[in-house]
Amino acid sequence: MKRVCFVGASTVEGQGDENSLGWPGRLAALERQTGRAFIPYNLGVRGQTLREIRARAKAECAARIQDPKSDLIVLGTGMNDLARIGTGAFRTPQRRTLADFTQLVEELAALAPLIVVGPFPVFEPKMPFHSAVSGMNFDFKNQDIEEAAENYAKICAARQMPYLNLFQPLSSDPDYMAGLQANDGLHSNGAGYQAIAGKLHVWHPWRTSAR
Repeated sequence: MKRVCFVGASTVEGQGDENSLGWPGRLAALERQTGRAFIPYNLGVRGQTLREIRARAKAECAARIQDPKSDLIVLGTGMNDLARIGTGAFRTPQRRTLADFTQLVEELAALAPLIVVGPFPVFEPKMPFHSAVSGMNFDFKNQDIEEAAENYAKICAARQMPYLNLFQPLSSDPDYMAGLQANDGLHSNGAGYQAIAGKLHVWHPWRTSAR
């Protein structure tokens, strides 16, 4: 059976989902219903930046990938690097964020076929977000997230890596946005994660890669 590693931070982990499934678990359930079951490994760790994810992702995926030709890695980029702190500076300088992203996708793609899912919108009226992991306040802005999503798309396109930009689709998705408002503004609820799973479920690169 195909193995799929889902790599990322809290939005991959499923923080805010009342059933603790997140979109990876909900996607696995959708595929099971259509006879395309796979073995999911949720490797999301809340609070981590791309550099912190990169420090562990290669080893964690390598330990789980059995067939490098048919197994799959799905990277959820998350938004942690994009937070503004203090006087408004980015938590991670923009140039370093793009360099970390580039190195991460290249390393993961060398292990197995890779799909990248871009960052999600936030509900700005609930910002700043207080992180229980770091004890810091993070101010996320949708303009910053949308810009990063487009930059990630360009990096993936240059390397012919499938990239799903969900920023606009989720911004106009009532379930996802309602979930953000009901929670902390950064993490949606079960219905919101279900919306993400549904969009990935019908996306052509996923359909062909998950066969």
